[in-house]
Amino acid sequence: MAGWIKALQIEALPAQSMRRVELEGVAVLLVNAGAGPRVDVRAFAADCPHAGAPLEQGALCAGRIVCPWHKAAFAVDSGQWLEPPALEGLTTYPVRIESEAVFVDLEPDRAAAAKALHTRPGAQRRIAIIGGGASGAAAAATLLKGGFSGELTLFAAEPRAPYDRTCLSKFVPAGEMPPGDVPPILPQAVARDPRLRIEQVEVTRFDVPTKHMTLADGRQSAFDAVLIATGSAPLRPDIPGAELGRVFTLRTIGDAGAILETLSPGDPAVILGDSFIGLETASALRKRDVEVTIVAPSGAPLQRALGARVGALMREWHEANGVVFRRAKAVRFEGTANVESVALDDGRTIRAKAVIAGIGVRPATQFLSGIELDDDGGVSVDATMRVTPDVYAVGDVARFPLDSAAGSSQKTRIEHWRVAQQQARIAALNMLGENPRYEGVPFFWTQHYGKRVDYLGHAESWDDLVISGRPGDERFGILYSRLGRLQAALACGYEREMALLSERMRERLSTDDARAMLGL
Repeated sequence: MAGWIKALQIEALPAQSMRRVELEGVAVLLVNAGAGPRVDVRAFAADCPHAGAPLEQGALCAGRIVCPWHKAAFAVDSGQWLEPPALEGLTTYPVRIESEAVFVDLEPDRAAAAKALHTRPGAQRRIAIIGGGASGAAAAATLLKGGFSGELTLFAAEPRAPYDRTCLSKFVPAGEMPPGDVPPILPQAVARDPRLRIEQVEVTRFDVPTKHMTLADGRQSAFDAVLIATGSAPLRPDIPGAELGRVFTLRTIGDAGAILETLSPGDPAVILGDSFIGLETASALRKRDVEVTIVAPSGAPLQRALGARVGALMREWHEANGVVFRRAKAVRFEGTANVESVALDDGRTIRAKAVIAGIGVRPATQFLSGIELDDDGGVSVDATMRVTPDVYAVGDVARFPLDSAAGSSQKTRIEHWRVAQQQARIAALNMLGENPRYEGVPFFWTQHYGKRVDYLGHAESWDDLVISGRPGDERFGILYSRLGRLQAALACGYEREMALLSERMRERLSTDDARAMLGL
């Protein structure tokens, strides 16, 4: 498999377009990044390295290739990764144009890959990342791909971390992915890099001013720079019977595996809370015909994030798939060794083979000393994700300045996986001596009954909703608007459009423009 292979005629690849071709069994993405009559063709591996999404179904915008599924972004001129959740770039293939035809050499372009690598000695010889989740992995990949030449240590309290935690509520309880098959986050090239050491041990104390830490095994050490990326810890119910067996939270592979092992088709499960984690788990369990009851006092799920009107639509979607909602609070778990029923504050009692608590989380910052925490346990950072000189915080623990669509800025915490990775990349680049600020568009995805739903932006308030279709349809779109400006978008079945919107929303965008882009 060598030499130049004719891929297509150049007329089949207009300016600013992408096309997938199969060449000798290899899927290749051809991109014409030219403008007007100018031709600028590049060739890359056709699938996103994160989860295998077909990139030709994504968007080409402002020199970026944007993944249709999870909005990873890659540079058109080099294939380098620019936005997570992908943590590695695209394989690049040499291209030539001859007699109005595009030819590709399937031998990867080693020169392009070598050009992307460079060494930065830097002043910080030893860097520590506290936390083995998505943000810790993104920071490690950024540092190593960015040429960090010192010693990098990632402290992960779980034995298998870092792994893809999003699978725990979406696929493991459904029986679609055995716990042992939950994929790692780090690309192999990063995980095996000799500059990286992964310590599977908890950090029990970190003194921010001195950058000195104590580990659970008693060891102590100090570092030149530290990233705090510990995420959050799930809250457990504080009611009688909470110590009974089969009362779960869902945070680790062990939690997901225990839920899968406990519940069989026809078993009754009670989920406390109507958060995204709770609803995703309900959807997953219903795929195995587990009888699911969601207990929450709100009446409509996801009100805080999506509003009461959209929350009611989400509830109808789940009810159509057999989920029962109870507007109440749990006051007591009953049983002998294991939970057998849940008593509610309205006098009813519900049978339960297992209880899954999704009642919220708290920032995992209890081990920090030497700084003042926010009232909710978060850590305040600036737009570079810096807490103090050479100490950074990202993800669920970080309260950071976010520019709103209205042009104002306010500090907020966003507990979403991909936002944590975006912030980690910003922090790592600052550790490398650059000075980027968080200017990304918050994004998360959620999955229910086989359908992926994307959410772009961050709507604290809105004065208008544009709704086309409804949750559960093959395609639906909802725009959150304030004073005619787009605040956020929720959509299913609009992969290319949402990929483009993820870039366009970097600037203020009118709701009318967003409607036109999605065809609503």
